[in-house]
Amino acid sequence: MPAYSPFRNTIRNKLMLLLLLATILPIASSMVISYNSTKRSISDETIEKNARLLSLGTTNLLNYVNNINQKSLAVYNSINVPRSLYYILEHNMEDEVFPNDLSDVIANRNLLKDHLYNIYQSVSEFNQVRLHVVKQKVTYILKNDSIKLENDASLTFSGALTKTFIEPSHLGSTFGVVSMSAGTREMVFTLHRPIFRAPSDELMAELAIDVRLNVLKDLTRQLYDDGKEKFMIVDAKKNIVLSSDPDATGRLETASWLPFILSDNRKDAEGGHFAWSDGRFSGHVFYDRAVTPFMDWYLVKLTPDSHLYSAADGIARINVWVAAGFLTVAVAATLLVSLLFTKPLLRLIGYVNQIERGNLNVDIDIRSQDEIGVLARRFRSMMQTINNLILKEYRLELANKTNQLKALQAQVNPHFLYNSLQSVGTVALQHKDQQIYSLITSLGKMMRYSMNTDESVVTLDKELDYLSAYLDLQKQRFDASLEVELDVDPAARTLQVPKMILQPLAENFFKHGFVPAEGQPAWLSVACRLDADRLLIRIEDNGKGMEPEALEALNRSIEAGESPGAGPDGGGIGLANVISRLRLHFHEDASMKLSAREPNGLEIRLEIPLDKEETAHESSDH
Repeated sequence: MPAYSPFRNTIRNKLMLLLLLATILPIASSMVISYNSTKRSISDETIEKNARLLSLGTTNLLNYVNNINQKSLAVYNSINVPRSLYYILEHNMEDEVFPNDLSDVIANRNLLKDHLYNIYQSVSEFNQVRLHVVKQKVTYILKNDSIKLENDASLTFSGALTKTFIEPSHLGSTFGVVSMSAGTREMVFTLHRPIFRAPSDELMAELAIDVRLNVLKDLTRQLYDDGKEKFMIVDAKKNIVLSSDPDATGRLETASWLPFILSDNRKDAEGGHFAWSDGRFSGHVFYDRAVTPFMDWYLVKLTPDSHLYSAADGIARINVWVAAGFLTVAVAATLLVSLLFTKPLLRLIGYVNQIERGNLNVDIDIRSQDEIGVLARRFRSMMQTINNLILKEYRLELANKTNQLKALQAQVNPHFLYNSLQSVGTVALQHKDQQIYSLITSLGKMMRYSMNTDESVVTLDKELDYLSAYLDLQKQRFDASLEVELDVDPAARTLQVPKMILQPLAENFFKHGFVPAEGQPAWLSVACRLDADRLLIRIEDNGKGMEPEALEALNRSIEAGESPGAGPDGGGIGLANVISRLRLHFHEDASMKLSAREPNGLEIRLEIPLDKEETAHESSDH
C-alpha cells in the first residue's frame, strides 16, 4: 500500500497547485505575447503613420518651394512688353527710343526697382532680394521694405551661374553691401536664378532671394514629437537646411546613418525607413525625398526606441501589476474554496442527480453565500425558467397563429377599403358630385401609393403626385384658409428619391404650425431644384413657427442623427425618419436644416447629394 502523502491527497493543496499553475502560466504567456504583439503593432503603426506624415510634409514643402520658384520666374513675364523687367534688362537699363537721355535711364532703373519690389512683396517670408545686372555691374538689394542701389565694382558675384539652385540655410547677408537696417541676422535659404537673354545663353543678370525659415518650421512642426523625436531637412550635400535643434541648422550633418540614405542604390527611392543603432542614436530612421530640378532635399525623422516603445513598456508594467493582483486573488480564492468547497459540493451533486432522473421540481436547499450557494440558487432559478419556457412555447405557438391571422387581415383590409373607395367615387360621379369624386380619388391615390411595399425608392414625380393628393385633401379640409404653391424643376422630376419624404414634411406644418387667421390664409410652398450634383428641396409656411431654443435643439438632433423628442401625436419622429432614410439611400452628407421665416413661419431645407444615385437604385432592386 502506497504511503500517505498530504500534498497528493488533500483537495486544498491540489486546488492551490492547479489554480496557481492555471493562473501563472496563462498570465505570463499573455504578458509576453501581448508585449511582443504590442511592439509589432506599434512599430507597424508608427511606420505607416510616419510614411503618411513625411509624404504630406514633402508635398507641402514642394508646393511651397515651387511657389517661391514661380515668384522668381516673374522676371520673364511679358518679355516683349516695354517697361517689363525682362525688357529693361534686355536693353541694358536704357530707353529704346532715347538711348542717350540720362533721365530715361534713371526712369527705367526706378521702374526696375518697382518690379523687384513686387517680387519682394509677393511672399511675406522673403527676407531679402538681390538683382545683379551683369553688364551694368549694378546691384539692387531689397530688405525690410527698403531698396539700395550699389555700383561698387569690387563686389564679387559668380558671373558664371548656369542654372537655378537653392543655397542651403545660412546667416542672411547683404552680399557684401553694408546693411541698410539694424537688427539680428536671420537664418535663411537662398534661391539663385540666372536670367538669360532668350533664346541664347547670354547671362544678363543674377537674381537671389533670401527666404526666412519660419514657414518651413510651420510646415514641419506637426511631423514630429518635439523633445522626444528629432527632425531635420538635409540636402544631398549633407547640409542641414532645417533642424528641430536650432543650433544644428546651417551645419553639416555627420551622422553615420546619413550615407545610408544618400547611397547610390537609394537615390531613386521616394522614401523609406530602417532601424539604426550606434553610439549616438538607437531607434528608427524615417525619411522622404523632396526633389526638383533646382533642389534635392531629404526630410528625416529620428524616433528613439525609448519613445517608440514607451506605450508597450507602459502596458507591460500594467500587466505585471494586474498579474500580481490576479495571483493574490487566486491564492486567496484557492484557500477559501478548499475550505468551503467539499460539503456543499457533495449536496449539490445529490440534487443534480435528482434532476438528472427527471425531478424538475426538486427543492435545492443550499443557503450558503459562497460560490456553491450562488450556483445552487442559479440551478433553482434555471429549473423554474425551464418550466416556464415549456408553458411559453405553447403560448408562443398560439401567438404565432394569431399574428399570421392579423397579417392576413392587414393584407386584405387595405385592398378592400381601396376598392370600396373606388365604388363610392363611381357613385359620386354618377350623381355629378365632382368634388366628392376628386377627394375620393385623392384619398385612393394615397392608399394605393402607401400600400405598394415593393418600392422603397421612387421618382420625385411619383412623390409629388402623392404630396398633391395629400394637399388636395387638406385644402378641402381648410377651404379658403389654405394656399399651396408647387414649384418644381422639370429636370428634377425623374430623379430617384426614397419613398414618403415630402408628405411628412408637409404634415409637420398641419400638425404643429397651422394657425388659421382671419384675413390672412395659411400658405405652404414646396420648391424642388436641381443644382449641379445636388437636389434642393425647400418647404416654407407662414405658420406659428418655433421658439429659437427649440429650433436650435431640433437642428442639433437632426445633424447628430438622433430622433428628437416625439409628442403624443408622433410629432418629431417624421423629420428624423426622413433624414435617416435619405442618408441611408443616397449619401451620409444629405442634410436637413430648419430655420425661421420672417415675420412668421418655418422653412425646411433638404440637400440631397446625387453622386450615389446608382447605389440607391440597386438598393431598391433588392
